Amino acid sequence: MSTGRAYEASPTKRRRATAAEMAVRRAQVIDLAFKYGPCSVRHVYYQAVVHKMPGIGKGEKGYDKVQRLLVQLRADGSIPYGLIVDATRVGRYATVFDSVEEALRDTARLYRRRLWSHSPWRIEVWCESDSIASTIDDIVVDKWAVPMMVSRGHSSDSFAWGAAQAWKQTPGRVPAVLYIGDCDPHGLDIERVLIEKLQEHSGLRRAECMRYEPGAEFSWDRVALTWDQVSEHDLPSSGPLKQASRKHPYPYAYPVEAEALDPRLLRDLVDQTIGSFADEGKVAQLKIVEAEERQGLERLARAWGRQA
Repeated sequence: MSTGRAYEASPTKRRRATAAEMAVRRAQVIDLAFKYGPCSVRHVYYQAVVHKMPGIGKGEKGYDKVQRLLVQLRADGSIPYGLIVDATRVGRYATVFDSVEEALRDTARLYRRRLWSHSPWRIEVWCESDSIASTIDDIVVDKWAVPMMVSRGHSSDSFAWGAAQAWKQTPGRVPAVLYIGDCDPHGLDIERVLIEKLQEHSGLRRAECMRYEPGAEFSWDRVALTWDQVSEHDLPSSGPLKQASRKHPYPYAYPVEAEALDPRLLRDLVDQTIGSFADEGKVAQLKIVEAEERQGLERLARAWGRQA
């Protein structure tokens, strides 16, 4: 017999966090943002899980709680907007100036010397996701002036083909890919397919047992995430283990996303790995020349301003 109600009441009542518990949660999220930023929402969420933040469990519900809280905390000024980055949405702008002097000053500000022109290596950092790319952008692009390629999951043929064509433009240098991806069946499959596409389009072969040996066709190093890193840092799983690819079986206990790794550690790993390819003496010399030439551009801008 119908009770006259569309739905029966749930026997399980969800417990809402108290005001005191929410205050603690707010303080902890603020601390994580300042400690690990700039980073993505997903990075803050995983660090909340790693630090066993009360009320934040693994899964979409936990993620949504952190996301909503970050929106509130940035809106009320508790967290600067710049600490939480979103590289998936990009604006496109024309570069325009009000004067030649302004253009020269902007050129001086942006001027960089090529650090890798005379290196035997062509270094590239490849990331599986935008959130990882936005976390290490200051190291890869700003500090080392190395290309960063974001595949956003499985790379398209067009993207892989374009990267392979760029390799062909520097035939005297060995491509060395530093890769960052998830430690799960899908992430390992993304990496495998990407290697196959780059080999197909470039005509080069990945060196099997080589990292820093000039003369090989191209080098590949998974900087993160590895199972050793998962074990060492006791990183949380991203959910139940899904069926692995037949071509790339998953030999580990559970899947983990790269965002679970401490963002500071990830930046250090990338920084040290890129630095291992560089000639420190030549880099230091180029930095001196770069500073002198930037000052020359600034003097030119001032001189133009006096004439105007």
